[in-house]
Amino acid sequence: MEIKLSTGRLIGDGHPAYIIAEIGINHNGSLAIAKKLIDTASFYEIDAVKFQLRTIDELYTKSHLAQSYDHVFSYGENYGEHKKNLEFSHEQLIDLKAHAASKKIDFLVSGFDYTGFDFINDILDVSIHKIPSPYVNHFPLLKKVAEYGKPMMLSTGMHSMQEVNEAVDYIKKFNNQLIVLQCTSGYPIENEKANLSVIKTYRQKLNTLVGYSSHDKGIILPVAAVVMGACVVEKHFTFDRTAKGPDHAASVQSRGLELIQNYIRIIEAGLGDGIKQLYTEEEKMRIKYGISAVSKIDILKGTEFTPDIVTFKIPGGGISPKDIEKKFGKLVKRNIKKDEIIYENDLE
Repeated sequence: MEIKLSTGRLIGDGHPAYIIAEIGINHNGSLAIAKKLIDTASFYEIDAVKFQLRTIDELYTKSHLAQSYDHVFSYGENYGEHKKNLEFSHEQLIDLKAHAASKKIDFLVSGFDYTGFDFINDILDVSIHKIPSPYVNHFPLLKKVAEYGKPMMLSTGMHSMQEVNEAVDYIKKFNNQLIVLQCTSGYPIENEKANLSVIKTYRQKLNTLVGYSSHDKGIILPVAAVVMGACVVEKHFTFDRTAKGPDHAASVQSRGLELIQNYIRIIEAGLGDGIKQLYTEEEKMRIKYGISAVSKIDILKGTEFTPDIVTFKIPGGGISPKDIEKKFGKLVKRNIKKDEIIYENDLE
């Protein structure tokens, strides 16, 4: 199973995991920081960077925006000011996409509303759409995004297996290019709540590609997700995990991003193709460490080969213990001294 992005990149079984550095709102409203984060992700050969776009007045009620937001993460006196100070304009996102293109890294944006998704699809022309976890039950929005006809990723935090099943079945009515991401919504979450085994459950029950949207604090679980079958790994990325903002604590810094990329590629190489084979390097080891039939005593030519005159020792290359019973009763073709390896051509 695989999907193909407009860039030509293939995602799915047999292909390298698609690694996304989720910058999100970790730019803290700074275009300069955002560009530096893109530069770093590109340097470490990450597949994509991802931002977020909210049409504030369309997405939230006026009363919700007006409420006081006295929080350590706050970027404004009320919630509306806080959200607006962390949003990039359409023009800034176009600028960031051009910057990402110059760094040869895919540019993605999560939408949260109809207007935002139209801009993401029509103007930014992303290669794959990301549906955030809160929208698993937003069927009108799921239909709209599915009908763009592009591949989709669906995060599944905050929802039950039944709800995920319903959303997947609904999306498939319009679009089969779907990757379902295991996600536990929290900023950050404890390791024991990552529940990576859900990746296997999704693979077995949803008949879709599966990935992992990481809200844990480290680098191990995003890497382990690939072993579990994730073809997409999304990890929040920042320059400072202690910075003001809701997502920094669930993010990795530059070194963590580098290690995730390196370890995932090492694991992919190590996982192989699942076909057990004998490698060239092992042929020599079969001789060095293998077991051969060895004479217990001096054996004269013409002697019948019997169990009482043979034992087994290292190295290999001689008659294998697994074949020894088929050799009993044959005649020895040469004189063999005690403690010599006995070879196939030593017997008639």
